[in-house]
Amino acid sequence: MPNFIKSAIAPIDWINDQVIEICLVGRSNVGKSSLINALANQSIAKTSKTPGRTQTINFYDFGNYRLIDLPGYGFMHGNHQLKEQVADIIQTYLTSRTNTYGVLQICDANVITEADVNMSHYLQKHFKNHYIILNKIDKGTISMYQNKLNSIAKYLKVQPTQIFFISIKKHLNINKIQAIINSTIKQIKNN
Repeated sequence: MPNFIKSAIAPIDWINDQVIEICLVGRSNVGKSSLINALANQSIAKTSKTPGRTQTINFYDFGNYRLIDLPGYGFMHGNHQLKEQVADIIQTYLTSRTNTYGVLQICDANVITEADVNMSHYLQKHFKNHYIILNKIDKGTISMYQNKLNSIAKYLKVQPTQIFFISIKKHLNINKIQAIINSTIKQIKNN
């Protein structure tokens, strides 16, 4: 049964072993905590309506892998020092972990920002298994989002096959995200 393990900031406080990790990264308030709860099928991550609450790395045990929730990037209401601190936490984690095999970048399907684009470009260069999860599609029709797929892929410099549309609110396509994770884990174990 999935459960929360711990929160940490400094590498010395991280869990250091070789368990397969799948990482969630995204702007504040795009639904990372809600996605964790949807994948766990229970409430194990705290959700907040106030952006920027998660400022630590949160570790979750999902049995055959660990799900890692990184702090939200790009939202600190002009607090430059805090923004830099969060950016450092994210960069340190992404550049130093050897057991992170997949990164799910969560974005708001209705507002893709420059910060999302920059993060996508970085992840695309450094991670073989990088997927874009576009949340909040309940604000429009699925066909409307599907029609934008190629232009979004071009904008983020990823392949259309790396993009998945979901609605956490309506629990739409959460099974596809679980399938991505399962496929990544199977691929790692077979190598």
